[in-house]
Amino acid sequence: MLRAMAFQDPVPSAAPTVLDVLIIGGGFAGLSAALYTARGLKRGAVITSGPSRNAPSPHAGGVFSRDRQSPDVILAAALDDLQPYNFPVIEARVEALSGQDGAFTAVLEGGQSVQARKVILATGVEDVLPEQPEGLRDLWGRDVHHCPYCYGWELRGGQIAVLMPGLQGQSAVENVLYHQKITQDVLVCTDGPAILTEEERALLTYRGVTVLEAPLARVEARAGGGVRLHFRDGQVLERDVLYAHGERRVRGELAEALGCEVTAAGITVNAQQMTTVPGVYACGDVTKGNQVAFAVASGAKAAMQAAFSIFYDDLKRDREALTATP
Repeated sequence: MLRAMAFQDPVPSAAPTVLDVLIIGGGFAGLSAALYTARGLKRGAVITSGPSRNAPSPHAGGVFSRDRQSPDVILAAALDDLQPYNFPVIEARVEALSGQDGAFTAVLEGGQSVQARKVILATGVEDVLPEQPEGLRDLWGRDVHHCPYCYGWELRGGQIAVLMPGLQGQSAVENVLYHQKITQDVLVCTDGPAILTEEERALLTYRGVTVLEAPLARVEARAGGGVRLHFRDGQVLERDVLYAHGERRVRGELAEALGCEVTAAGITVNAQQMTTVPGVYACGDVTKGNQVAFAVASGAKAAMQAAFSIFYDDLKRDREALTATP
């Protein structure tokens, strides 16, 4: 059901209104774009559906003035920031998106449509986690994390584990060693045989990294925080955290419907956050991002560039009108 969250409906039923900017996605990037759209005196709305990717995490690290606060608290504060501007945030799913620069139409669940001159896609990505080891999905965002930058300072000097099945190649070895910025005590779980050269194994040993090749069967929460790792050979080890990586599934269906270039890494954008389709911008994790701070910045840039584009569109229209006047 379509409903406005503390704000008025941007599309009165009596007469359709063309928005300047339609923002799809109400996470960090989308709400940042909304604030910049409002500050830029443009008429817009945010359409959002589902929880933020960061919802399972206890806090978001490195967010200026909101460091180590929970994602829900930060997003609630962002919504509060929009209230003075009477900027609509609508909870609904966008079923279809079509049109071209200056005339886009989004069809929402229930059949209502929203028209806008520009579109900003902040649709994010989905973490597709492996089914094994048992317990990994249940602890995701709490005791199992994917980013040592977002969640690492708290564990400095502790004992950490990194899950890297089939560890192979220089870049993978460097990835493991990168975690030593947190602590020297790093255990890498390869969940089976690691495919390493003698030099790569020697480097890991020299740096003090422990390589455990026994398959990891189960991960459980440890009382007081951290994880207990159960291996198929019977070993049980405790660590302060397990770092693991799932597959990133780009939520790019709406971008593809408009003809935007979308790769496995994300929606392709230029330095102005514009996609390969004029009038369509994208920001946040869906554009190869992976940090809250970067998402906020890209959302602001997308909104500002969309507003600039509207200004120049209107200027071009008025110049053409003057030229056509007898």
